[in-house]
Amino acid sequence: MTILSFCLASGAVAAGQDRPPAFRVAASRVSLNVVVKDYRGRAITNLARRDFQVLDQGRAVAVDDFRTGEESVSIAILIDTSGSMRLGSRPIATRQAVNLLLAQLRPGDEAAMFTFDTALCEVVPFATDLARVQDGLESVAPFGSTSLHDAVAAAARQLNGRASPRRAVIAITDGFDNSSELSAVAASGIASSSDVPVYVLAVANTFFTSPPGVVAIEPVEGGGVARLDELTAPTGGASFAAETPAEASQSVRQILTDLRAGYVLSFTPDETGGWHPLTVSVSRKNARVRTRAGFWVD
Repeated sequence: MTILSFCLASGAVAAGQDRPPAFRVAASRVSLNVVVKDYRGRAITNLARRDFQVLDQGRAVAVDDFRTGEESVSIAILIDTSGSMRLGSRPIATRQAVNLLLAQLRPGDEAAMFTFDTALCEVVPFATDLARVQDGLESVAPFGSTSLHDAVAAAARQLNGRASPRRAVIAITDGFDNSSELSAVAASGIASSSDVPVYVLAVANTFFTSPPGVVAIEPVEGGGVARLDELTAPTGGASFAAETPAEASQSVRQILTDLRAGYVLSFTPDETGGWHPLTVSVSRKNARVRTRAGFWVD
């Protein structure tokens, strides 16, 4: 099978960096994908609308729409093709992660495959034919630098028009971003404004920092660590280790559980311009809530 691809140059990826993405309040409601877990990390799936409180800029808002239950998902798979991804077991770990992702998708789910180094390239467009997406792996070859933040922002824009509210960017990388025009905060802001959670599967040596569960990669150029949660957490996503088959299997299962078992809440915001920080809480004791940090109003 012949795989064709097209790429977005770094300038196109970073478009909108100077001005945050706007949410057109007159035409839409704000949608929130919300994941709720107990203190052991297990999904809580039996909550009702009355159990949720949503604060927009600190003010309570009425939830117009409340959806539960498993639905089809739409995912953009981003594969890091920078030169460092050739090292050690990273090519094998990458293939394992992609294969596990595709194997756990269901009829009606859709996926697209992108690669990124200094540009985001579409290898396979969104399709429910997962065998076609699988074939895209054959054209993946590491080369170049890493622009993880730019790629995540561009992929989030690609997902913005998809029909399913249960959508996500899943990036497979060694985590060393060394060439993005966007910062992690700016990229996560773009994804957050589109209600696209970002998940990162790290196929390099990782360790866990405080708070528990936060994945970091060491070392980064110039010293220090790469805190992947700076990119994922504001979107409602998370970062996971995926260097071994066992880690990849557990991480992929957790991501798809989050997408399928999460809650979808919608509300109509006011027209106050600027950044609208969001806070979502539930009445369940010891519950942990994860959702996007906010959105922009033009």
